[in-house]
Amino acid sequence: MNRAIIAALIAAIAIGGALGAFAATRTVDTTASVDVRVWRRISDGELFISTRPHDAEDWDTVNEPLDLSGLSRSGQFQLSNQVTVDIPVSVEVDVPDSVRTGPTPRPAPTTIPSDTPVAGPCCEVDGMETNPTARQQVVDVMQEVIDFALDTYELTHAGPITIHISHSVTGLFARYEAAFGEELDELPDTCSFQEGEHIFFGPQCRDDDLAIASEWFIRALGTGDVNPSWIGHGVRDYFAHHFADGAVPVITEDRFRRVQFYERARDIRQDRASDDMMTLAMLYAITEYGDFADWLRFYGSVVAGLEAGFAFESVFAVSLDRFYEDFEEWADHQKIILISTAFSSCQDASESIRPQQDPSGSSAGFPNYRVPLEVDDDEDGIVCEGFTSSDQ
Repeated sequence: MNRAIIAALIAAIAIGGALGAFAATRTVDTTASVDVRVWRRISDGELFISTRPHDAEDWDTVNEPLDLSGLSRSGQFQLSNQVTVDIPVSVEVDVPDSVRTGPTPRPAPTTIPSDTPVAGPCCEVDGMETNPTARQQVVDVMQEVIDFALDTYELTHAGPITIHISHSVTGLFARYEAAFGEELDELPDTCSFQEGEHIFFGPQCRDDDLAIASEWFIRALGTGDVNPSWIGHGVRDYFAHHFADGAVPVITEDRFRRVQFYERARDIRQDRASDDMMTLAMLYAITEYGDFADWLRFYGSVVAGLEAGFAFESVFAVSLDRFYEDFEEWADHQKIILISTAFSSCQDASESIRPQQDPSGSSAGFPNYRVPLEVDDDEDGIVCEGFTSSDQ
């Protein structure tokens, strides 16, 4: 906590109030009383200060250190205790005689964070000027994400957002150069990526609700220096899928069964797991040991600087090493079940389970982990698309 920064902010607020009340006097000696609450955003450590006028008299200056053990309901802010500070103010004000016949109007208050976060602004759009419909659609979805996050989780972002879209993947290079004045040798991702206030969407993702939601939640939460990195990914994925799917992720979804079948659970311990495996580990933790609010407390503690093992045991009452062991044992057992219930062919599968739509909605098939001998050429998690049973 940088007390010098806080003191300077308090002084600036107090002086602003004194000027509004006594602007017709050349020299003002007074005391300004303000209630103060400090917010530390977990995603990036930035400090915010909430204030309100206080009418009590003869209060002494509070010198005790601020206690940041509180946590906001959304889990995104650490909260200090509220303190009230009386600050002596002496201000020299030069007012022309022609305007000294009446009081100086009180300046409009500056907007500062309150107990209820206010949604950040959305959005400027760059690119595809010849297609205003596509431009507006991406803004509309981004605004829906912002409103959802505020209403559901009391979570918002700070600062402006500029969305960059293009007709083609190569067009993203031009959008990046226009934004930053330098060329990229290679795109960070052809689907979507961001840098600063700029978010870029390739043609396959500019109308993808999940991609738009994911980028916004990365912006709001930050990537942070979270170690191990899977801890933060689980939070962002949980939020984004809640928006895109209309429901929070559950441990029985096909995408999680798929990673149980094809991947190694111990990759979590080594912090090199796939995105879905990272989210699966988070879901296992909140299923076995607590709930999502507990995970937010754990995540916030790690972002704030606590060692992951200590923070995990403090929140979930089990060591992180024991969690890894339990998760790996559980995932290995689930894999045995999936292997034992797999089918050897599309024909075998068609006799026992119903086909389901592939992500494009243009065809139907079976989850690739249910028919593992079939090749998933398009890597969409569905095989046997277009298969017609010999019984038909």
